[in-house]
Amino acid sequence: MEELGGMNIFFVFDDGSLQTPPPTGTILPGITRDSLITLARGMGLTVREEAYAIDQWQDDARSGGVTEAFACGTAAVVTPIGKVKGRSHDFTIADGNPGLITQRLKAALTDIQFGRAPDPHSWLDRLF
Repeated sequence: MEELGGMNIFFVFDDGSLQTPPPTGTILPGITRDSLITLARGMGLTVREEAYAIDQWQDDARSGGVTEAFACGTAAVVTPIGKVKGRSHDFTIADGNPGLITQRLKAALTDIQFGRAPDPHSWLDRLF
């Protein structure tokens, strides 16, 4: 897995750690991706940038090793992934609903974007 529909992808494991593919030249090194990595690490979560095959994802989802997955990008911000279905894959991640870490990260990022939370990283520029 490298990207999902043109967006970066993250996997959340049963130990609370996150994994996302490294930007190797074929993966967009997105600002939203980098922001989520920064926020996750700031929350004390471990983030690994490592390759992850779809067959492994399917196996881990079925065994409960992967508890959440989400895609991210500028327009979509954070989009939870509940089910994967394709020619050779058909599986659900946990109960198919957005997970707690996915929701926490999305809220943390959008709260900064909309000025509901402080911006400790100086990501925002005031235009007026």
